[in-house]
Amino acid sequence: MSKLRWPLGGNPVKIMAAICLTLASFSGSAQNERWFTFEVSVFSNELASDRGQELPIAKADATLKGGPTKSLIQFFDLLNLAQWPAGASGDNQASANSAVPRTPVLRPLAEGEKSYQFTDLARDPFITLSSSASDFQQTNRALEAVPDYRLLTHAVWRQPLTDEGKSVPIKFSGGRQRGGSFELEGTLDLYFNARRDRIVVDTNFILEADLSGDLAFQHKQSRELRSGEFHYLDSPAIGVIILAQPYEVPPLDSE
Repeated sequence: MSKLRWPLGGNPVKIMAAICLTLASFSGSAQNERWFTFEVSVFSNELASDRGQELPIAKADATLKGGPTKSLIQFFDLLNLAQWPAGASGDNQASANSAVPRTPVLRPLAEGEKSYQFTDLARDPFITLSSSASDFQQTNRALEAVPDYRLLTHAVWRQPLTDEGKSVPIKFSGGRQRGGSFELEGTLDLYFNARRDRIVVDTNFILEADLSGDLAFQHKQSRELRSGEFHYLDSPAIGVIILAQPYEVPPLDSE
């Protein structure tokens, strides 16, 4: 009888030990990550008396912070069947019928990628969640019910938090669209403070002040937040409401 051969070269005991150590290191790093569910609403103050407290500046001078930014992934964009080759989207069509699918969803190939990847709402960061995950529904309805305020953009997503200097600002836009651009543009940067007991949020939003688009109001603030509390960052023309809730990423074998 021929002996069974280990399919990889080298000592099988040592190889298995190395694999176990590698898996343990991945598990440890995942456990050390602290995730949060973030929700943000940005709105404009339409009251002329309030806006009059802040003089708009030239939009060209209201520059956004340079450097890389990232955009939240719109989940339903992943289900855009036009991006899929024929016959590759059957499973995703079933998932598209549910606002929050229970199983990972195969997403189309991005340029330069060679293999398909699955998107998992429970474990993947920076994907916008459905309204069922929102705590701001009543707040947003109240903003939209009065003429003094106008909701410009709103989002709910999850992400692990990192330290200052390691984060990448998230890009937002919203409001009226003219000439291919939005009246609100800006970024939200989130990271831990030095003690890692607070979340720091840096806002940098630019809102066009007139129809010409030449003048703008700028909302540029930094604030330390406590998780589980609503926080309001205001200026005469722009308001930002933000909430951070701790989130436990479910283990892969929980489903």
